[in-house]
Order: sequence, then structure tokens, then C-alpha cells
Amino acid sequence: MFEQSYFQLLTPLISLTFSGGFLLLWRTARDIGSLRFFAVSYFAASCAMIVDFLQSAFYPGVASAVLSTLYLATTVFFCAGLHARYRNRVPWKTLTISAAAVMVCYAALRYGLSNVVPSAWAINTGLALIYLHAIHALRHEMRDGIHRILQTVIVASVVLLLLRTGVIFWFVGATMADTDYAGSLASVTLQMLLAVVSLAVAGALFTMYGTEILRRLTESSETDPLTGTLNRRGFEARIDSFVRDGQAGGSSRAVVMADIDWFKAVNDRYGHEAGDLVISAFARLLCDAASEGDFVVRWGGEEFLVILSHADASAARLFAEGVRTRWEAFAHDCLGGRTVTASFGVAACQNNRDVRVIGRRADVALYRAKREGRNRVCVDGLDPAGQASAVA
Repeated sequence: MFEQSYFQLLTPLISLTFSGGFLLLWRTARDIGSLRFFAVSYFAASCAMIVDFLQSAFYPGVASAVLSTLYLATTVFFCAGLHARYRNRVPWKTLTISAAAVMVCYAALRYGLSNVVPSAWAINTGLALIYLHAIHALRHEMRDGIHRILQTVIVASVVLLLLRTGVIFWFVGATMADTDYAGSLASVTLQMLLAVVSLAVAGALFTMYGTEILRRLTESSETDPLTGTLNRRGFEARIDSFVRDGQAGGSSRAVVMADIDWFKAVNDRYGHEAGDLVISAFARLLCDAASEGDFVVRWGGEEFLVILSHADASAARLFAEGVRTRWEAFAHDCLGGRTVTASFGVAACQNNRDVRVIGRRADVALYRAKREGRNRVCVDGLDPAGQASAVA
């Protein structure tokens, strides 16, 4: 028995390590509640494997009841994690009723018959049905990539569990008893199966969550936290591919620089909290006006840059004028119903010039709009007499 002990104790250690790993991921992304369910599931599995190893130390019949309860808890919390991950809602009533029905069936067979085979089939089949029901319910949410891999691994694990049960009891079922279970072929094969399944399922889950958390971290580092628009890092990360796509498609592009007028006076009079609300409202207006394929960047403070795809100077000017008129009419509750204006500079990309260069030309046009009285749109290269403007 001691020669097998090291191997049989390795499996619960693996599950316990995975449980801790899910908790660490949850500490990184506390809004992903499903991670807690998977942590509890793997912890319950670890406890079940330890009880399985120590069965000979328990009163006959008690160990199998505790073991079955722990495996049911493992299954229920794992399926709860799946539902929380894909639907953000756990069907606790269904899971609880299913687990109770399996436990009642197991107890009736386990303590009503002298043979352990029927009760073992009852618990293993019950667990398999709970897993398969969850996978079937979530089949539409688990269609692609790592989600399909996770689905396949879980289904394969359930099939292997049932096959292993059938093969083992085919050979040794008639002679199986509680007293000779510890260290038996049934116990060792169960530990081996659980070790492989734990590694495969945890590998798929860690890949799925790791990818999601990495995506979140990347987005947060490239997104302005106040407005939800891109920051300069996000702009730099996207601009090269944007330019390549534009050149390949031969489409025109334009840059709009926008700046809220007299913003320092807003902060000085109403406070920075009101100033933040004004900036957020302006960013929302820009994003609502932008089309698919465009992107909005908070360039700094109250200044924004908008990259317009499939737009020439005239279209960009219309875009800026539309935003300007809507913004001019916008009443801010945080300012006591008062309005704020904004100035805009527009430049179009010509002869495949670098968008950064065009951005600087749009910035020059913006400062011309400021000098000429604010609350207006100035277009790069257009004579001031031809500008469309509105005086505040």
C-alpha cells in the first residue's frame, strides 16, 4: 500500500494546486465569479481523493457516503462555474435537485444491497448525467476555439469515467467490498483517471481565463479610464494596421482634432468632478457620431483625436460640424444647465501620407479655430474666408 501511497497522494495535490490557481486568478479579476466555483470544485475533488486514499481508516460505509458527497459537490460546483461563465446565472435549483436525486438513489442501493456495484454505477452515472446536462444546456455558447475544446474534454472525461466503471466492475465487481477497496485496481484507476481529467480540464480553463484576463489587461492599458476611448498607447497599437488597411483598400482617411473651449474655466468654477463629467459627455458624443472602422482617442486633457476611415476633407468637415452643433446645444446638469462649446481642426490624408503627419496638420487647424474665436471648424489647407464657422 505504501508503494501506491505516493502516487495516490499526488492527484489530490494537483487538484489542490489548481484550486489555488483559480483563486489567484479570481483575485486578479474579481468580477469573474465563475473562478470561485471552479476553485471550490477542485478543492472538493482534492478532499474526495484524500478520503478515497484513507478509506480503510473510516467505519465501513461511512467513507463511501462521504466520498460520494464530495464528488457530488465537485460536480455541482463545476457545473455552476460553467453556467456562471457562459450565462452569468447559476441554476442552483436544478443542480440541487439533481444532486439530491443522485444521492437518494445511491443511498438506497448502497445500504439496501450487500454488493457495492449497483451503488457505484448509480453515483457515477448520476455525475455523468449532471455534467452532460450542463454541456447540453450550454452547447450554443461553447461553439468555437477553446470553448469547443473545453466542451470536448469534459464530454470525453465523462465517457472515460463510465467506460472505466464498466471495465473495472466487469473484472472485479463480483468480489469488490469496502475492506479491500483501498489500494485496489478500482481505486488506483480512479485516481489515474482523475489526475488526467484534472490536468486536461484545468489546462483548458486556465487557457480560456488567461486569454480573457490578458485581453482585459491589454485593453485597460490602451483605454482611457474616464471616457472609455483609446489613449495614446491604444492609438499607437492600432494606427499601423489602420494605415495598411487603408492603403490596401485605396480608401480616403481624415483626422479630426477636437478641443473643449474654455475648459480651465469649467474646472475652476465647478470643480474637477464636473470637468470630468463634461469630458465624458463630449467623448460619448464623438463616439456616437463615429462610424464602424473609425476610432476616437483621448489625446490629452480635454483634447480628442478622431480617425475617420472612408472620409475625405468634406466628409470630415461635416462630421466635425455635426458634433459641434450638437455639443453647443447640450445642457450639462453638472454645470447648472449651462452649455459648453468646442473647436475642431480637420485634415485629410493625401498621397498616402503618414496619419501622424496629418494629425499634426489637423492640430494646426484646431489652433487656428481657437485663434479665430473658438466654437468653429477649421480645415487644413482651406482659406479662412472659405471656412464654415459659428461664433459662440
